[in-house]
Amino acid sequence: MNRTNNHAECVGKHMPKDDAVPVSAMPKNIMLDKWADIGFAWSGEVPVSSFERLSEQVEIESGDQIIKVQVALKKTNGILWLGFDVMGQLMVSCQRCLEPMAVDVTGEYRLAVLFDETLIEQLQDAEYILVSELNAGKMLPIKDLLEDELLLILPLSLHHDDCDMPIEMTKNGNDDESRENPFLVLASLKSDLN
Repeated sequence: MNRTNNHAECVGKHMPKDDAVPVSAMPKNIMLDKWADIGFAWSGEVPVSSFERLSEQVEIESGDQIIKVQVALKKTNGILWLGFDVMGQLMVSCQRCLEPMAVDVTGEYRLAVLFDETLIEQLQDAEYILVSELNAGKMLPIKDLLEDELLLILPLSLHHDDCDMPIEMTKNGNDDESRENPFLVLASLKSDLN
């Protein structure tokens, strides 16, 4: 059986036979009952616009951005691992100059998928998710988990390394002299008390 192209079985829904939904579209969820023991693999190109939260962070004027993704669900030594191999860049706005800038999201991301907490000690500081905390029943939301990983890659402050502020700061020497010291009132109150 070719698991990489069987989108209908991955999401547990009947897909139409026409071209309304491409067979190569990344599945939103996969059924853990079916794929946990035999493994799952998918690869293809994913438009960034298909990720709701991530698409809010990217440059809309740059057109629909595409990232290449490989997904693998595999059991190793009794632990179920979800791996994402991602290649691509996201165009975002610099928060200083507001010009577009590229953020490389290329990398390998790996999560242990645990059915209970007893296996946490075997992970050796690896990242994990508990199936019971996903609130997805027997479905593993691989697309949402990938989006989470991509959002975590983005820096908190998106700016070019060599970016200068476009606003010139001007200082007028008269401004300091024209302001009255707010503590002068407190000083006069203190002298009145003494």
